[in-house]
Amino acid sequence: MKTVKIIALLSFTSLIATTSCENNGFYYRDTPRVRIEAPYEWALGTDSLEFSFVTLPLDVAEKEIFVSLFIMGNATDHDRNANLEIVAGKTTATAEHYECPAQVTIPAGSIKTDFPVILKRTNDLQEKTVRLYIHVIESESFKAGVTEQDHLLFKWNDILSRPNNWNDLTEFFGDFSLEKYRFILSVTGVSKFDTAAMSWAELNNYRIKVKTALDEYNASHPNNPLKDENGQLIEF
Repeated sequence: MKTVKIIALLSFTSLIATTSCENNGFYYRDTPRVRIEAPYEWALGTDSLEFSFVTLPLDVAEKEIFVSLFIMGNATDHDRNANLEIVAGKTTATAEHYECPAQVTIPAGSIKTDFPVILKRTNDLQEKTVRLYIHVIESESFKAGVTEQDHLLFKWNDILSRPNNWNDLTEFFGDFSLEKYRFILSVTGVSKFDTAAMSWAELNNYRIKVKTALDEYNASHPNNPLKDENGQLIEF
C-alpha cells in the first residue's frame, strides 16, 4: 500500500513539473490587438465613466482624464499606432464638448501608453448630460481587442439641484439658489452636506470658509460682485 502511494505521489509531482515547464514556454502568438481602459477611480473597472463639474471651482473650464491603451501581444522595437473613432450613434457630445485624438502611438519597447481625453465645461451642461463613445478600430499595427474592452463611454454634466436637506442648511448658508450652491461646492470641495453626520461646528466652519471666499471674490471683482441666477447678490 505504501509503495502505491509513493508511486502516485511521484507521478503527480512529475505532472506538475511538466505542466509548469509548458506554461513557462507560453507566448502570445495571435494577431496583435489593443484594449482600452479608463482610470479605475473614475470607471471602477467598467466600460463607462461618469463625471460632474459641480464640485470644481467656477474657473475650471475643462477636465483632463488619462485613458490607457494596452497591447495584447509583445513589445516591438518600433512605434505602433492605434486608431480610435467616435461612434456618432452613441455620442451626444459635439466638438465644443471634448478633445480626443483619432490616433495614439504606443512607443517602441512598450505594451502600454496613456493619452488624454479632455472634457469641457460648457454652459449647456448645467441643463443636460452629454455622452462620448470612443471605439478602438483596426489599424495597420493592431486589431481591436475583446468586445468588452474595445470601447469607453464618457458621461458628464454640470447639473445642480436643491438638496433635500437644505432646510437644515439654511442656518449656515441662508436661502437657496443654484449659483450660491455652486459657489459653496466649488469652495468647500464637498459633494454632499450630510447634516445627520456633520456636527454644528463643522458646518459652521464651512460657513465661515465660504463667506471668506465670497468676500475675497467680491473684493477682486468690485464692479461685478457674485450674484445668483435671479440677479440677487449672494450673501452668507
